[in-house]
Amino acid sequence: MATPTEEYNILFLGETQSGKSTSIESLRKYADPNYIIEKENLGDGIFSKTSAVSTASICTNLPSYFVTDKARKRVDYGKFIEDDQEDYEDELNDRKSYQLEREESCADRVSFRLIDTPGLNDTALNDESNIAIIFKALENIKSIHLVVITVANNPFTEGLKDALKAYVHLLPELNGNIVFLHTRIDYSKMHREETVFAHYMDEKTKILHELMGRNTVPHLLIDNDLNSQRTIRNCITQNTLRNLLDLAKLNQPIRVRVMVMNKTDKMLIVDDVLRQKYTDQIQAREKTLGGKNREEQEVLTQIGDLKAKIAHHEQHLLDIKRDLAFYDKDTLVLLYEESYQQGVTLLGFMEGVKTMYFPGKKRASSPEFVHHVIDHIDILARNVNVLQDAGGFNHPYWAVRFRRRKHQNGLYAVKIYITKRKMFIKKIENWKTIETTHQGKLKDCIADLEDLEQQKKERKVQIDELVEQLKMDYYLLGRVSTTTLDSKVFHALVAAQVYVRDIGTSSTNVERFYFQNKGALDGLEHFVEDDAPLPVNTSSNTNDKGVDVSEAPNSNSKEDEFKSEVDAITKAVKGMGVDMDGDTEMEE
Repeated sequence: MATPTEEYNILFLGETQSGKSTSIESLRKYADPNYIIEKENLGDGIFSKTSAVSTASICTNLPSYFVTDKARKRVDYGKFIEDDQEDYEDELNDRKSYQLEREESCADRVSFRLIDTPGLNDTALNDESNIAIIFKALENIKSIHLVVITVANNPFTEGLKDALKAYVHLLPELNGNIVFLHTRIDYSKMHREETVFAHYMDEKTKILHELMGRNTVPHLLIDNDLNSQRTIRNCITQNTLRNLLDLAKLNQPIRVRVMVMNKTDKMLIVDDVLRQKYTDQIQAREKTLGGKNREEQEVLTQIGDLKAKIAHHEQHLLDIKRDLAFYDKDTLVLLYEESYQQGVTLLGFMEGVKTMYFPGKKRASSPEFVHHVIDHIDILARNVNVLQDAGGFNHPYWAVRFRRRKHQNGLYAVKIYITKRKMFIKKIENWKTIETTHQGKLKDCIADLEDLEQQKKERKVQIDELVEQLKMDYYLLGRVSTTTLDSKVFHALVAAQVYVRDIGTSSTNVERFYFQNKGALDGLEHFVEDDAPLPVNTSSNTNDKGVDVSEAPNSNSKEDEFKSEVDAITKAVKGMGVDMDGDTEMEE
C-alpha cells in the first residue's frame, strides 16, 4: 500500500449528541470498508461518550460510489427525485434490489486526521472545561484544514444558537474553513414535494448564515445511520463523506499556533471593569509624577545623563577588552617568507650565489620597526651550501647567502614569524591608552552618580516605584483593551479558570493572573515555530546574539591599516634590491 503523500487535519465541533463521533466513524468506514465501527464510542442519544479530545487517522484516495441494477448497469438514482414521493421512497428503501459499487480513484492516497471534541454543552462537563480541552488539543496541532460543525436534525434551540455562536466567535480565523454537516437527515425528506422540510432547512440555513456573518458557508446533509442496509441511501452517504474530505483538501490550512481568538462576552465585561479602574489609576499616578518641581526634575535628568555616559564608557571598555583579547597574544603570525628552487642547468656547473634578506635588517635602527623582532624562523634547505647567515631569532632582521650544490636540484625556503602582540604593538598601546582614559572617566561618572543618588535617594525610590507601577498599569490596560487574544494565552486563561465566578471575583482573578504570569505570557506570545523564520530587527544595533556592535572597531579600517604596513615593508624591501615577486639579485 502506497504511503500517503499529504495530511489534512479536520476538527469536529458541535452540540452534544449532534453526530460528531458517528460522522467520524462513518468516515473511517468510508476509507476502509473492512473497518469495524466502534459503537462503544458513540453516545446513546442522552449522554455523550466524548469527554476528551480524541483523534483518528484515515488514509484514502477518495473513491466514489455508484449503484447498479441486477444487470450490473449503473443507475442514475438522482432522477428518482422526479418521481412521485412514494415511488422515490421505494427506491431509497431498495425495493428493486440494487447493489452498491465502489469506484477507486487514480489519485494519490492522502491522510486525514479526524479530531473529535466534547460538545460545548456536554452533559458530563461544563462549557469552560470543554473549551479548555478543545484548545489544549489545538495546541498540539500545527494547522487546521477544515472545521466541521455538526448540526443534528432537531429543533433549533436557543442553546444550540449560543453554542454555535460561541464557536464562530471564538474561532474567527477558522470562519473561512467551516462547513456545516446536518446529521440524521432522512433522505426521503429531500423530495421536491417535501415543502415543509425544505422550508425548515431554509430557515435553519439563514440562521446559520447570520451567525457566521456570511452566506457562502458550505452545507452537507447526511443521515448517519451506521446500520443502514439500503443501497441508495448508503451511496448518498458515502459520496457525501467524500465531498466533505474534498473540502478539506480545497482549503488553505490555518496555522493554529499563530491563530487569534476572540474574547468571550464575560471576558469583555470583566475587561470593561478593569479598563475603567486602570484608566483612572494611570491618570492619578501621572499627575503625581508630573507635579515634581524643576530642581528635582533636573537632578533626575542629570542622573539619567550620567547613567547614559556610564553605559557609553562601559561599552567602550568592553570593546577594547575584546580587541586586546584578540590581538594582545603570543600567537605567531607570518611576517615574511621567501623560497628558492633551482634545477640542474644544461651544462651542470653554472652555480651562482643566492642572497636573501628580511627587510628589518636595513631598518633595525628605525623606532618604527623595533617591534619586528623575529620570534620564530623555519628553514628548509636541500642541496645547498650556506655560506653565511645573520640575524634570525630575537633579531629584527635576517639574511643568508648560499650556493646550490653542483649537479643537484637546490631548494631553500624560509618562513619568519613574530607574535601577534608585536605585530600590532602600536594598536595595543593606543587601545590601552584609550582604556585608561575611559576608566578614569567612568570612575568620575560613578562617583558623581553616587553623590546625586545619595542626595536624592528617597526621591529616586519614589519615582522608580511610581514608574514601575505605571508600567504594570499600562501592561494590564493593554491586556484588557483588546477584543482578541493569542490562542495560547486564551487557553492559559481558560485553563486557570479565572472567569468561573462572579464579575467582581473574576476581575480580581484576572488581575492576579496577568501580573503573576506576565513573563510566561509574554514568552507564549513571542513563541516561534521551528519551521517559521526568525524575526530580525533590521533597525537594531545588535547582532544575532544580542551584542551591541554599534561602537565596534571598523573591520575595513583595520584591514586598510594592515595593508598600509605591508605596502611600507614592500617598499623598504625593494629598496634593498630584493624582488618581492620571487626573483632576487644573483652573485656570480
